[in-house]
Amino acid sequence: MFSYEHLASFCATVEEQSYSKAARKLGKDRTTIREQIKALEDSYAIALFDIQGKKAVVTAAGDAVYKQAKLLVRNSDRLNTRLMNSYLEPITYLDVYHDSLVPISMITCIDAFLSEHFPYVKVNWLHRAREEALQNVSTGTNQIAILQYRLVNDSDYPLGYINLVHDKVNVYCAKHHPLAKMKAVTAADLQLEKQYVSENLLQTMPELFNVSPDLRVVSNNDILLALLAEDGWALISEGLARPMVDAGVLVRVSVEEITTSLSVGISFFYPESRKQTEELNALSAFLIDYAKNQFT
Repeated sequence: MFSYEHLASFCATVEEQSYSKAARKLGKDRTTIREQIKALEDSYAIALFDIQGKKAVVTAAGDAVYKQAKLLVRNSDRLNTRLMNSYLEPITYLDVYHDSLVPISMITCIDAFLSEHFPYVKVNWLHRAREEALQNVSTGTNQIAILQYRLVNDSDYPLGYINLVHDKVNVYCAKHHPLAKMKAVTAADLQLEKQYVSENLLQTMPELFNVSPDLRVVSNNDILLALLAEDGWALISEGLARPMVDAGVLVRVSVEEITTSLSVGISFFYPESRKQTEELNALSAFLIDYAKNQFT
């Protein structure tokens, strides 16, 4: 019979294609990983890996059971997290990780909601890369994240999530930029001009947001907008661009090859161990209601 340790070693070796790398990933000895996999192979009389030099290549038999084994490992991790954190201290602070796609108006509304309903909770707004944010949420107890969503949000981390909103993304430039004065703009025209791009958008969908050879990556939204007001163009969300469009600084550029606005979304990630707390329940309900009112 297999155990969690057997399956964890098997899955890590499939993913790393090496006993040594799997051992480092799990914090174990290489010998332990090999023994656990050998125990699996002996128990079911199958070969799970074909050793090719220093690589452990999964066999057809191993590949056939990998997804189910991975699901069991993932669910076991989540159950362990929930049991270990079944008794937690009250929430007195929240680290809210976010990326540059989250509109400032959304952040201010969330902050105001928490201040009004849970004034004893100290809220820290922290800009972080996606993987770092998700790992911190899954391993912490007072950490949540509001990030750009992907088609598949489910991850190896034991956390829950709610897909909240979709925001349209269009091409914008300064009112005085040559693109703004053209009657018909093509993708080729965009390639001839300087492009600014949000680091988060580029990391998530590089094939979509990398257009111009003269590409400038910017992490901070305020800096991106300030640069865009002077020169270049960018694919940014309507929510981010709206204040500067209303002020007459930026204009939307219609591109012949893009007949409709692109769409990106935002998701709310939280530790599963905190799912039933009053604060998290209230915040989840607020975010769902906010999304319906602001983006539908």
